Amino acid sequence: MLKIILPILMLAGAIFFGKYLLDTGPKAKKKPFVERLPVVEVKKLKTRDYTVSIKASGVVRAGIQTNLVAEVSGKIIKISDKFLEGNYFKKGEILLKIDPSNYENALAISQSDVTANQATLSQLNEEEKSTKRSYYLAQKNLKLGQKELSRLHNLWKKKLIARSAVDAEEQKINQLQQRLEESQGKLNSYKSRKLAIKAKINAALSRQKQERLNISRALIKAPYAGRVLQRNVDRDQFVGTGTSLGKIYATRYVYVDLPLSLNQYELLGISEGFENTNLKMQNHPKVSFSSTNSRNKSFWQGQIVRTSATLDVDSRQIKVIAKIDKPFIAKQSTHKNSHWARSIPLKIGQYLNAEIKGKTFRKIYVLPSSTVRQNKEILLLQQGKVHIVPVDIIFNTSSSTVLSAEESIEGKQLIITPLSQVTEGSRVITLEEKIKQNKEKDKKRKKRKKQQQSSDDVDKLTQSSVFSSYS
Repeated sequence: MLKIILPILMLAGAIFFGKYLLDTGPKAKKKPFVERLPVVEVKKLKTRDYTVSIKASGVVRAGIQTNLVAEVSGKIIKISDKFLEGNYFKKGEILLKIDPSNYENALAISQSDVTANQATLSQLNEEEKSTKRSYYLAQKNLKLGQKELSRLHNLWKKKLIARSAVDAEEQKINQLQQRLEESQGKLNSYKSRKLAIKAKINAALSRQKQERLNISRALIKAPYAGRVLQRNVDRDQFVGTGTSLGKIYATRYVYVDLPLSLNQYELLGISEGFENTNLKMQNHPKVSFSSTNSRNKSFWQGQIVRTSATLDVDSRQIKVIAKIDKPFIAKQSTHKNSHWARSIPLKIGQYLNAEIKGKTFRKIYVLPSSTVRQNKEILLLQQGKVHIVPVDIIFNTSSSTVLSAEESIEGKQLIITPLSQVTEGSRVITLEEKIKQNKEKDKKRKKRKKQQQSSDDVDKLTQSSVFSSYS
């Protein structure tokens, strides 16, 4: 029995003693709950005017490019030194010459034909005059003969002359009529003969004109000031009509095709052209071009002159065509980092970067891209809480976002610290307030530490007094 009761008493005593220790022991101090708020930086919102600058790139192409084709056949007898790939030439300069001997000979033959036919025509005119005189004379003789015949008839009726005299006069009248008809026939034929000879003269003159034109075409002259892109023939080579001699292009201006998205195109503010309206080119955007060579950059100025009539089926982009005037005239470089004294001439097919000046927006906001959430909203600080404001995005750059808002937000505090997990009304604290709080905490901590040190010094002084009294 004692073996059972004794352990129970010992266990109860241990529990009672433990409870006593818990009740009489020192109690732990409870720390007050401190809410940890996200620390944010803020920026005051201000409106401003902003001109959109659109980045694009494109390839240089000739404004005017011509495929020189031989219009006559023959052997090339002369080629100018200007007619070499890359060389410049002026308008009207002879680039090459085709042997014109065949055409010069043909011209001489046609000139001889004209002279011969003109002589024939003069002779025919004289013959016509002579025939006309014979005709008029035959008419007079016929009238006189008819009168004589009438007189002889009267005499024969009166039996004053023989019948043979009347018959002889009738025979003369018949001969005169026959001559008159022959003269009439000749006169009628002169007109057609003269027309035939005149046609031969006109044909010969046309051949002369054609041969002179062929002789002029044997000289291949530059139709404009330009540059040689390609040469396909050489001296002493025979070429036929239609042979490609080479390719040239004008140096007065070049074009650059710049593909843009529809959003970028709308930001340019280019007026659409209609069939019955005229657009003023001076209102089109200016373009700044630069080469893609990072070491030796060159710069050119251009202007948008028109847009493409179609959208690209695959990319859904539209091309705007920019024009650069006088791109091959040397100009002093204005770029401070340029290692070249003058700008480098453009090359057909060269790749250029472009910066296009677009629309100017009034009273809009230009914010760091990091402050815009999901490209549709921004965060404002109002009375220590987050206020989410929806915005309309106008334009994005690599580092900034241009936007507007239906809600009036000018002068309000924009949260520029990225916050992904916040909702409307979430509490935050600014960096300035946090720094201020930390400074106050440091002051309190230093004050408590000073008080604790003073208390410790008193305790030490008391203990030393007690020890000295015992000793």
